[in-house]
Amino acid sequence: MNQKQSTPPIIKDDEIDLMALVMTIWLGRKTIFKIIGLFLVLGLFIALFSSKEYTTTVKLMPESGQGSSLGALGGLASQFGFGGMSASPDGENIPSEYYPAIVASLPFMKDLMDYQVMIPEAGEKMTLFYYFSEYRGTAILSSIKKYTIGLPFTILAALKGEKEVAAVVEGMRPTIRLSEEEWEVYEHLIEKISVSIDKETGIVSLTVKMPEDYLVADVADRVTEMLVEYVKDYKTEKTRNDLEFIEAQMMDSEKRFEKAQESLAKFRDQSHGRMTEMARTTEQRLQSDYDLAFKIYSAMAQKFDETRIKLQEQTPVVKVLEPAVVPKEKSAPRRSIIMIVTLFLGGFVGIGVLFGRMIWGNFRTQFQKMKEEGS
Repeated sequence: MNQKQSTPPIIKDDEIDLMALVMTIWLGRKTIFKIIGLFLVLGLFIALFSSKEYTTTVKLMPESGQGSSLGALGGLASQFGFGGMSASPDGENIPSEYYPAIVASLPFMKDLMDYQVMIPEAGEKMTLFYYFSEYRGTAILSSIKKYTIGLPFTILAALKGEKEVAAVVEGMRPTIRLSEEEWEVYEHLIEKISVSIDKETGIVSLTVKMPEDYLVADVADRVTEMLVEYVKDYKTEKTRNDLEFIEAQMMDSEKRFEKAQESLAKFRDQSHGRMTEMARTTEQRLQSDYDLAFKIYSAMAQKFDETRIKLQEQTPVVKVLEPAVVPKEKSAPRRSIIMIVTLFLGGFVGIGVLFGRMIWGNFRTQFQKMKEEGS
């Protein structure tokens, strides 16, 4: 009580007295040190029990998606409001700005969950979903967060009961459905995988974070492979569909050609060179069928080769400038930084508590005076 009375007023004549401020902090140093010690213990707990994390980055250089312009006609077309015309409007690549959305999409991440990785500690392969949901768990701190900061939301969720899973009715259109565990793993992977684009150079950086050094390089390679395949499939989807259709038609025309060839050969073998008018007419009909089948087959075979060449030309090139490597040291947790941050944070909170007590004491004193004057 004597210490509080000896504390000089900090604000005098609407100005802050620095000496009084320093004196107040000095007199309340025990409180500040206690709070700093509490924060240091908390920081030490976080630093020791936080899961390890390794980071690797893959750098990609996608092919430019600009289509060929109309050349000299471009200026004339722009005068009539057709400045955006291009000679190949359907030949554009996916803009690199879309890569983050592609990687973060639900179908992309669901396919990644099914990717099998080798875990030396377990001596077997397992999917990423099983690794995070069963073998390792999404994170130790997630459970701590659930029952500390997120405790009110946990209680509300418990009061509401378990989430109802929509039943799949026969005849409904197939949709993507994730279980609660799959949603947790999905949200965890979203935090661990990120894509950034350098607008000046156009280089795409794919960053992956994983709890094991051998795992982070493997997953980064898989994500890179999936992203490149997605870009290729998007650019060549129509041509691949055309190629499949033409191949099927070519196989049918080949069968018709072989059948016509066989029918003509059998007829000539049976006639033994003796031709009546009726036989000549039949031979001419079979010959016409043979020639038509051969022309159709030849045309389809030529179209098939042309489409294969077109598919090769349209397949975009995504150059890997910097592949994924196994990191030599972990990227998190950085224990020294955690301790420094908690030290300063504890100091700020300690000073805040000290001045909060002072303000509350002044308020109680003024309130007591007003109460005594009123009585």
